[in-house]
Amino acid sequence: MRTRHRRFLAATAAVTLASGVAVVEAPAVSAASGAVATPQGGQAQSSPVTATFGGLPGTVKAGGAPVEFTGTLKNTADHRVEVLFTAFVIADTGTGTKKSQFKVEYQAPGGAQWQDALANAQSTDAAWQLGQPAPLQLAAGAEAVYRLRLTVAADAPAGRVTPGFNAYISDPTLPPERRDSAAMSGYPDLVITPAVAPTTPAPTPAATPDARLDGLPAAFTAGGEAKPFKLVFVNNSGRDLRILPAIVFQGAAELPSEAVKFEFRMVGGEWLDGTPGGNSEHPGWLYYGLRSGDKSTDVILLAKGETRTIDVRLSFTKGAPVGAQSLAALAGSLPGAGESGSEASSPKAEFTIGAAAATTATPAPASPASPTPTTARPSTAPVVPVARATSAEPSPVAVGVPVVAAAAPAPAPAAGPRLASTGGGSASEPMAITGAVAIALGVGTLVVARRRKHI
Repeated sequence: MRTRHRRFLAATAAVTLASGVAVVEAPAVSAASGAVATPQGGQAQSSPVTATFGGLPGTVKAGGAPVEFTGTLKNTADHRVEVLFTAFVIADTGTGTKKSQFKVEYQAPGGAQWQDALANAQSTDAAWQLGQPAPLQLAAGAEAVYRLRLTVAADAPAGRVTPGFNAYISDPTLPPERRDSAAMSGYPDLVITPAVAPTTPAPTPAATPDARLDGLPAAFTAGGEAKPFKLVFVNNSGRDLRILPAIVFQGAAELPSEAVKFEFRMVGGEWLDGTPGGNSEHPGWLYYGLRSGDKSTDVILLAKGETRTIDVRLSFTKGAPVGAQSLAALAGSLPGAGESGSEASSPKAEFTIGAAAATTATPAPASPASPTPTTARPSTAPVVPVARATSAEPSPVAVGVPVVAAAAPAPAPAAGPRLASTGGGSASEPMAITGAVAIALGVGTLVVARRRKHI
């Protein structure tokens, strides 16, 4: 029995030499009696038997269920040969797998019971003998099919290994020095996948405030005067928020940005133009952020339980498309640690844009029919003075913070644009950041982070 095991070691070494693939953990095999003959040049003796895999999967999961396949030996000679040993080998390709991380089972040809393959305990190679009590006699043209089963331990590293099904053959018709040969299946790829696929937990959406529009006029006139209304944001989230306010038009007809003038009021009464932008997911919608050109964006720190009200006004040019439109207030929340940016929207408010008033042309004076002079009579109708229309604009309420008034306002910051604000709540200083920084914070659908559609 000891001699048979030594011959098995030698057969494994010969198979490895012939294949040119190093087995797992770099086997150290010394010369042994009965070694497979290798002619000069290191090439193994050609074998009359072929070895092939059948049904070998491309992947096996570490810690998963066993995978089954077959190894087949076929005698291509015109005479009987002997199969002295068969072996299953796993060659490593740098993944760091160990022999102990594999379990190999088999059913011998014609058998029906699964048996554990005998691991090579006296070497560090990953080879398992498919035991048989005596040499297998393989007649001319005959096949012997071994059923194989492989299980990979849960701690096996993911990566690619190369299994092989090999046999040690003896041809009694050849001289003793040429009698022994190795039949090899080749080394196909087998990928070990992790026991648990690494997953990145989805970030939690940031909390958002409630948003609404107050006092949006029901009708505008193309080319008419600007009309005021308010954006209101209420923080009922139970935590402090950092928000970026905006509005979005969602009418049936797309509004070109050059037909819209949207303004918001800063502390001190200054009105600034909002910045238009688009969204690739809704190409027909028009967004306006409460920021102006290259100026810094006001990120509003909205304290827990606080309400902010922003004065805005809206008008349309004479070329604006007439018809029904809708408007919604948006509040994008900047994410904290482990969060993603999220957005709150008010209900849509409907309004209409009416056509500009027609201009009455002044008729040209009629040419006199004849040079006969006429005497003009003085008019006796009284002259009625034309009343001049006036529009009252709400006076700014400077509260020292963007967007909301407080019972005891905090001192205004020394520099940086701030939104005028009215309403209840505690006052807090805004945090001004550039548009690029706002984008980096990951506020996906906010105007400042949208793909701009400059018109």
